[in-house]
Amino acid sequence: MRQTIWRAGLGVLLLALGGGAARAQASLFGPETLHGVIDVRLSAADGETSWLDGGAGKTIASGDEAGLFLANAALEWKPRFSFAFSGVVTAELQPKLDPKADLGEAYLKFRGPPSRLGRVSARAGLFYPPVSMEHDGVAWTDPDMLTASAINSWIGEEVKVGGLEATAERSFGDHQVSATLGVFGWNDTSGALLSFRGWALHGVKTGAKTGFELPPLSKYMKTKQAPDTYPVLELDNRAGFYGRLEWRPPAPVVLNATYYDNAGDRISVAAKQWAWETRFLNLGVKVALGDRTSLLAQAMSGETLMGYRAPGGHWIDMGFHAAYLMASRDYGADRLSARIDWFETNDRTLRALDDNDETGWALAADWRHPLSPRAALLFEALHVSSDRPGRAYGGVAPKQDQTVLQSALRLTF
Repeated sequence: MRQTIWRAGLGVLLLALGGGAARAQASLFGPETLHGVIDVRLSAADGETSWLDGGAGKTIASGDEAGLFLANAALEWKPRFSFAFSGVVTAELQPKLDPKADLGEAYLKFRGPPSRLGRVSARAGLFYPPVSMEHDGVAWTDPDMLTASAINSWIGEEVKVGGLEATAERSFGDHQVSATLGVFGWNDTSGALLSFRGWALHGVKTGAKTGFELPPLSKYMKTKQAPDTYPVLELDNRAGFYGRLEWRPPAPVVLNATYYDNAGDRISVAAKQWAWETRFLNLGVKVALGDRTSLLAQAMSGETLMGYRAPGGHWIDMGFHAAYLMASRDYGADRLSARIDWFETNDRTLRALDDNDETGWALAADWRHPLSPRAALLFEALHVSSDRPGRAYGGVAPKQDQTVLQSALRLTF
């Protein structure tokens, strides 16, 4: 599987370079090929220690930490090899992660010309599957909010893949329909962070080498699972897949559905890093209510399993569910956004030894004020409430509430 994916990617690269040598549309370096974002924040928070600092807190800020910090800086290179072939390479700097500097996404793109049968496009490399409806800014950022929903925060953490993706688009009268199929590897540990920490809300983006420290594990799992996890990892040499359908009717509505399955075998392991069998269904909708107001919603339901079958079930057998509704409205050049999140995990096995149940909700409100075409101020108030029995393994009360106030200067180019 690994060799097949890389050979196909190499074939796309050779075609891209060959086409680029023959066409005047090629542009490898220049102002139009380089984009970037810098996000500097000032935050204050209460509540428990952030998951980024080894705790089980749900946000990027810790209760004992406040002040000015660089949240993210990214440089995005988009070379064009020919009319049909282009590329994307993103370098990320996130000081709260390990390593701080990393490769974000790197893939080759093909976009064919339109025809009476529609249009075909494809990409090959390291990228996020098309699940998030929030991250349409530079370098996979959310332009309107500082904190992503629980669903898309998890996509940013644990659902980055290395593989191939193809999309076919076609119009049927006034209706536009697209279908996407992806085949991938390097996502075997997807589910580890969600199981042992639960859901979180932030703007973190995993890189090719990123490792996350897990919260304190139960005595049962300490002998089986490493204290950290690496989301971009291949362990079982199996290919996962996802499929996506999108429908744009003759109305201000976009509907989509995505099914993802990493096809992990559950018992492949290296240095206590396990292959997880993780699958989910995601539904999304976007509605425009006039020229100034929009609604965005996603709902996800899935499951993740890991390890051998023991008396009482697999080591980990967990269902997970989440949804959000977001409303945004423009007031002149400013934009106000508000979102409500609901999330839960259902531990279906061995809860007496390792309890990964969780229920929670969150409210967020953001104001974006542009200073110039390349600079904006963002202000956010976020409150998260969750109940997770597994917090007791680290000596923390299961029920936690946290409020985070953040402001940011965001520069883009």
